[in-house]
Amino acid sequence: MSIKTIAVSLVDIERQEAVMNAAFSLAASHDAHLLGVYAVPSPYGIAMPASFGAISADADNSRYFEDRLDDAKAKFEEAARRHDVRAEWRRADGQTGLLADAMLKHAAHADLIVAGQVNASTSNTIEPDFVERLVLESGRPVLIIPNMGTFKTVGTNVIVGWNATREAMRAAFDAIPVMKNAERVELLWANARDEPDVAGDLPGAELAAVLARHDIKIFARSISSTDLAPADALLNEAADNGADLIVIGAYGHSRLREFVFGGVTRTLLQSMTAPVLMSH
Repeated sequence: MSIKTIAVSLVDIERQEAVMNAAFSLAASHDAHLLGVYAVPSPYGIAMPASFGAISADADNSRYFEDRLDDAKAKFEEAARRHDVRAEWRRADGQTGLLADAMLKHAAHADLIVAGQVNASTSNTIEPDFVERLVLESGRPVLIIPNMGTFKTVGTNVIVGWNATREAMRAAFDAIPVMKNAERVELLWANARDEPDVAGDLPGAELAAVLARHDIKIFARSISSTDLAPADALLNEAADNGADLIVIGAYGHSRLREFVFGGVTRTLLQSMTAPVLMSH
């Protein structure tokens, strides 16, 4: 089990350097091939209903990405030389005005996708559900870099959000290649005592034992978040312990182009303060 191909989305122009640096750092530590995917939406894009908060990807939006392509490519190639990583630039021409459509075609051939958190309040070029679609439709784990802050490391100090569901299990096992390189991994179950039949006497202990057999330095504990939502409790733990990665299962589904997420997933997508690895 290893990461040998990483696809990084380069469409977030303002946060391109932070997203790119995280991807290059991971590629270097895993001796992986890095695909730098720069999506260009079709100038004849479809307009999404305003109720979804999406943009009309028209000729102006297509021109925005065309005008910045050469600069983005130069930065990517310079970073590849600096990190001494096998890297491949890819222009992804969209057949629609949606950037996610173009990204998904390339993401399907990667072990891991890296993308930036979309700031819906400031971005008028990236559809607000860009990352959500990568998480739900790619079939790959997605590492999301927050839209604020700098992250010198990703995955040296890891918190795994755990509740014994299918999605949480998928995320924990998808993250094994990253956690094997970590200095510290903590498996956290928020409010485990509310589910005694599922959690048992030692919440998360059995999974921690399984992951430890992969030479992962891990321990498990439960936390009480009676005054906080579980997602906020995880974010607080990450801040208090200096975690540089949160691993979580993504609970959600799409319904008529609208994405319906569980509370923890939705909160982390909106309010993450550290990189988050999500699997669905």
